Amino acid sequence: MSGMSRAEADAFFQSLGATGKTTASGYTQYRFPDRSEVWIRPDGEVVRMPAPQYGSDGSRINRGLRLDKDGSLLKTRDEFGNEIPGTHNTGEKVSN
Repeated sequence: MSGMSRAEADAFFQSLGATGKTTASGYTQYRFPDRSEVWIRPDGEVVRMPAPQYGSDGSRINRGLRLDKDGSLLKTRDEFGNEIPGTHNTGEKVSN
């Protein structure tokens, strides 16, 4: 994603079947057929979230998880539930 313009990112995500919408505050959300999401913040920062997964009791078991730029899961919280700094985004940024 880094080095792409917002227009290039939009075209790329749509070619993968994503639908996009922009919020009033300037965030752009792309939702894919598997329900995974990519958000682009107003400053161009990219945040990737995996498709939801559910436990046998119906509760979501991967809430709050993020994907890195290669699509691998990032551990975002420690064993005590505390956020691990620097794991909320991919480090990727698109240009405006």
